[in-house]
Amino acid sequence: MTALTPRDQKLLALFGVVVLLGVLGLWFPKAKDAWETARARWKAQEARLAREQAVIALRPEIQAQYEALRDRMPVFPEGRSVDTHWLPIMDNTARANNVNIAQRAIGGEATFGEVTELTLECRDWEGRLDSLVWFLYDIENRDDAMMDVRALTIRPDAKNPGLLQGTFTLNCAYMRVPAE
Repeated sequence: MTALTPRDQKLLALFGVVVLLGVLGLWFPKAKDAWETARARWKAQEARLAREQAVIALRPEIQAQYEALRDRMPVFPEGRSVDTHWLPIMDNTARANNVNIAQRAIGGEATFGEVTELTLECRDWEGRLDSLVWFLYDIENRDDAMMDVRALTIRPDAKNPGLLQGTFTLNCAYMRVPAE
């Protein structure tokens, strides 16, 4: 094997630099994208951690509010159907406020710790704006029940000017105790 001339050594070094730059040119954009993705994930996790720490810091306050409201929640035995309790409350409150509920459905129960929620879906209601406002106020401010309107759609009634129509979803909160 013959020794490389200084010119060949320079050409070989230049070739090595070109190959190195080519490899870096192919690798760097992928590495940069991976770095930016990892950084975005890191920032999202930091924000999530900060939110969770804020919620944990509020736990005593939230617990105190829960203890104050817990006594207002109705209690039913396990396995008992509760729609016969909630539907008349919704219907009577609607009737008292001149809101006509034409079609309704019972959704499912969901349990969150000690609290269970039943979803009532009103698929068709009709009433004036002031009647609707009073109905919503009465539903959310009852002393004998804990009910919350989670979704509400409103549209004008094409046939009757001054009347509104729509749908709403009502969640009713209560607790269950073991059946005797």
